[in-house]
Amino acid sequence: MSDLSFWEALRRYLDEGRPVAVATVVRASGSVPRRVGAKMIVAGRGEIRDTIGGGSFEALAVEDALAVIASGVPELKRYTFSEGGDDATGQVCGGTADVFIEPVLPDETLLILGAGHVGQALARCAMGLGLQVTVADDRPQFVRPELFPPAARLVLTDALYEKDIPPPDARTWVAVLTRCHQTDRLALARALSGSPRWVGLIGSRRKKLRIFQDLQDAGVPAASLETVSCPVGLDIGAETPAEIAVAIVAEIVSERRRAVSPAAGPR
Repeated sequence: MSDLSFWEALRRYLDEGRPVAVATVVRASGSVPRRVGAKMIVAGRGEIRDTIGGGSFEALAVEDALAVIASGVPELKRYTFSEGGDDATGQVCGGTADVFIEPVLPDETLLILGAGHVGQALARCAMGLGLQVTVADDRPQFVRPELFPPAARLVLTDALYEKDIPPPDARTWVAVLTRCHQTDRLALARALSGSPRWVGLIGSRRKKLRIFQDLQDAGVPAASLETVSCPVGLDIGAETPAEIAVAIVAEIVSERRRAVSPAAGPR
């Protein structure tokens, strides 16, 4: 990527689905190798683009950046250019640098299995969440662009909910909202064929017990089924498709924020 600008390189990593961290010098005092505004990209396995100073200082920053990629939580780190101390780089320049390290992750996906009234409402409601929205259904009359926001990706799948639906990965949220018990069972089986971040199933607790038993009899591990949120959506008394969509979005937001802790100060 040596011929790309910093921002072009960052976009390339994300287009390739590779999570990275951006390390930026936000405060510098005394003798330091780079001044405020210096940036570098750190990708998996310690691959870097650009530099914030090189040497043992940069090696420590790369190690911290890899930890930020793993946690998904930004950090403000202080590095002291001395030979001793908790935040020492082992160098003797005498200055200090504060580096803000932020994760920059590929877009997450909301996979909506079922393009009926609730699926349409959920696609509209989810557009402000920063998620790539994909909607799949096996009925051609429901997989029509005019029913969904322009940015939504539409998939006409098969009756098993397998065609053109890859097993969901850890950056995929899945809402199973198909037209009946049988298609919900098939769609849920597809959702659990990968390692999704979250799966929600529309329906009653009685329906949940029936579908879960059917899938367990078919070999789906009980541990996987236990991760499914059903009935999906926060309990806000929702009745209409638009209200149900709001409840589902509220649950997704709650789950996303649950993993984010307040940013700490320099350490």
